[in-house]
Amino acid sequence: MVEKSFSLELSRAKVNLTLHVLGKRSDGYHFLDSLVAFPSIGDEIYIEPAKEINLKIVGRLATALTAKDNLILRAASLLKPCGKGALIVLNKDIPISAGLGGGSSNAAVVLRVLSKLWGSPLPPTNELISLGADVPVCMNWALKKMQGVGEKVARVKEPPAMWIVLVNTGEQVPTGLIFDSINSFSNRAPEVLPIFKTKEAFMDYLLDHNNDLELPATKLFPQIKILLAAIKNTSGCLISRMSGSGATCFGLFFKKTDAINACKHLAKGFPQAWIRVSQLFS
Repeated sequence: MVEKSFSLELSRAKVNLTLHVLGKRSDGYHFLDSLVAFPSIGDEIYIEPAKEINLKIVGRLATALTAKDNLILRAASLLKPCGKGALIVLNKDIPISAGLGGGSSNAAVVLRVLSKLWGSPLPPTNELISLGADVPVCMNWALKKMQGVGEKVARVKEPPAMWIVLVNTGEQVPTGLIFDSINSFSNRAPEVLPIFKTKEAFMDYLLDHNNDLELPATKLFPQIKILLAAIKNTSGCLISRMSGSGATCFGLFFKKTDAINACKHLAKGFPQAWIRVSQLFS
């Protein structure tokens, strides 16, 4: 059996199901407490061996990014290739500056694949953080608790599968602007990692938490509030929330049919929007 010489990976979108901002360090990084999930929605990354490192960007958002200073190339350089190379083709579909950690997810996938391809050890957590606070949590697709400035990552037992609908209307929201707009920090004490035996227990947990960045984001970008309401009003929607610093919002559903019907309904109200549906915890 001939081993394939290329890799085709799905670089999944990162969704902050909950997000609390607990404080700020002197270097500008914020202390976070977030429950993070990765639906089967994202960019495709193709990688094959080559004499040098070369990145090509194709797809729906190819013209919105430059390959010259892309996070993927910075990630590859952490592996200290020493003459090793690879052709990397990024098929970009995740909206940019959208609260979905697209760049961090891309960097994490490339690190995993090139580490195996080149026989190089993965960088330590502090170097992953230098790429971005979301990179450590994106190193695999399990449901996780992310804490600290992103360096503390713990796997959480996943509840039974449900469905998620993601919607982005094209608004690019600067992460720094949203964080700088926080008037006060959450006083929630650190919690024991939750165990979700049922979907109902999982939803109870989510409803007892929130995204601390949602309020400042909706004040600066009122259209996010409109989108959240539209998602919440779809049949079968259990919760609507913003992911990360926005502007992507999501709705959770127990039934696949409700999620699919929600997509159709939202497409009529937001005809230019990026709308995706996926099973969660698959």
